[in-house]
Amino acid sequence: MDAKEWIIKWMADNSGVSEEEISKNSTANFFEKEYIDSFAFIMFIGEIEEVFGVTFDNEQFEDRLFSTIDGLAECIELNRKDRT
Repeated sequence: MDAKEWIIKWMADNSGVSEEEISKNSTANFFEKEYIDSFAFIMFIGEIEEVFGVTFDNEQFEDRLFSTIDGLAECIELNRKDRT
């Protein structure tokens, strides 16, 4: 499963919103869409780091891309490439 698919599934499993709805809004801010809150985000990032073997730095957390599914998936893929 690629990063985007994993993120969509995780958010659907933890938000009560359908995968289809989340997928349609993959460029929208997932906090504004209320797919996740700040408390769940901490758990979410921990799971991403564990599943994909990546770590994020403060600069990435501040990047606007980090708040969309497409942007976060891109960050994950870039981190995975950097580690290989």
